[in-house]
Amino acid sequence: MSAGNLPKDVSVPYNPEDDEPANAAEDVKRRHEEELLGLPGVTGVGVGRGPVGDDAIVVYLKEQSEASRIPGTIEGIPVVTEVTSDIEAY
Repeated sequence: MSAGNLPKDVSVPYNPEDDEPANAAEDVKRRHEEELLGLPGVTGVGVGRGPVGDDAIVVYLKEQSEASRIPGTIEGIPVVTEVTSDIEAY
């Protein structure tokens, strides 16, 4: 079938929620956020995707050398680190 012969309605449903991390990662982040923010060099904590697309807790650091203090997983949820400058709330 050529492009000119495609049916008019070939839309694909888009569900932005599918791109959002699962509630489990958010729940674990909430339970451990204060503890993580108390570690030296941690500037923020969020939820995102790990290197293979799985849900993950993201810990933002001032310097990569501080990554050794961050656990690889928390309650079975992968933890990834990202070096960033200081984060300021507005």
